[in-house]
Amino acid sequence: MDNNNSQNTFSDDLNRKKNKSSVPLVIITIILLFIVSGSVLWYVFEWKSDYEKGTNYLKDKKFTEAMYEFQKVSPDDKDFSSAQSKINYINGLEAFNEERNAEALVFLSKVRTNDEYYHDSRLMMDKINEASIGNNLQSQLDSLKNKKDTVIVLKEVTVNHGKAKEPVDPTIQADLEISRKFVSDATNSITRFESIYQSAKTAPLTTKSDYGKSLESVDKEFNNLRYLAQNKDAGVLELKNIAADWMNKRIAFIRQLISEKSVSETNLSRPLKEQGDRLYSSMMSQMKKVNKRI
Repeated sequence: MDNNNSQNTFSDDLNRKKNKSSVPLVIITIILLFIVSGSVLWYVFEWKSDYEKGTNYLKDKKFTEAMYEFQKVSPDDKDFSSAQSKINYINGLEAFNEERNAEALVFLSKVRTNDEYYHDSRLMMDKINEASIGNNLQSQLDSLKNKKDTVIVLKEVTVNHGKAKEPVDPTIQADLEISRKFVSDATNSITRFESIYQSAKTAPLTTKSDYGKSLESVDKEFNNLRYLAQNKDAGVLELKNIAADWMNKRIAFIRQLISEKSVSETNLSRPLKEQGDRLYSSMMSQMKKVNKRI
């Protein structure tokens, strides 16, 4: 009997020890389950994509933070096109507020029609166009005021039904069409290059080199454009040369930032940026002149 009692007591002590040792394991398991379930719930209800975070920042008018988030959206992401539209809106708004109207028009014209900021973009573009018309009218009035004697000659227009119009030289007409096509293609490359540059100059170091490669790709595409007119327009050639120099300065600026491992401009990179800015202004002015003529 004593032996049986001893065995039972030993068995009871062993079970109690097992139960005590299993308590911490149960507690740890419960804690881990709580952490995992909490993480899952956070991911489902709180996690936001880069595009969503950028959209929230943009609503709060935190443009720098919004730009940073939109630039992180991958080309493979379903929201990539929308993110690029938002980037164009932010760049256009900044240029509009700084009265860089020609640059603002380039960016604002690329805001997508289904973008919630499309209406705002059109309003800014309308204001720029109205201001441009007003400036042109004022310039004409000032020109008239500077003339002491202005003679208005009413020219009588007569229609000669018996005389046909002189035929247009087919070579001249062909050259004109070639010039227009070249300027159109060049403008597309310039617009895409500028959009990428605006993203590249503020992009984090992790993506700056990718933007740099994109700039080099567009630069190569631009240099491969062929201007095949027999009698080449001097204004078009000047536009081509200015644009080529401008792209080279922009690329050199981004390369300098990468070599210095700097996100923003430095003492060494600043001269390259300023040269690029001056060339950009000259290029946009030349583009306007050419488009008016051809």
